Amino acid sequence: MRLFLASCLLLLTNLSFADIQGEQKQVFGDYEVHFIGLTSSELDKDVAKLYGITRSRNIGFLNISVLKKGLGPLPVAWNAKIEGTMSNLIGQSQTLSFTRVQETSALYFYSTFDFYDQDMYRFNLKVTPDGQTRAYDVNFSQRFYRGE
Repeated sequence: MRLFLASCLLLLTNLSFADIQGEQKQVFGDYEVHFIGLTSSELDKDVAKLYGITRSRNIGFLNISVLKKGLGPLPVAWNAKIEGTMSNLIGQSQTLSFTRVQETSALYFYSTFDFYDQDMYRFNLKVTPDGQTRAYDVNFSQRFYRGE
């Protein structure tokens, strides 16, 4: 499972600065919601196989992690309920279904989805950290490319 984390970190370091527009996180008090979207073909083959993810230039991959601050010197991975939708610029929408991945000290939620090359998508997520009744709105837009 450390392979999953290593693969995500490797992808973050290999993305161009044009693809990463600042640090991709939103902060809500003691909670940080980190997110990254990419094509599933960019995932390591072994990681994709381990989690049953189809690698394809036409399938997007969205990874979410929730961290809680204030429990020690560093934020800690935190469980949450994550729901969301994505839509293109003409309003076609699809519901995202998230899968939870637990590692020793890390926790991730991912979803896969179909996309059209070079389309811009608007993501609207509701993140409810464990122990909270309030859902935080995480909204962002991202363009997806099929690549080579």
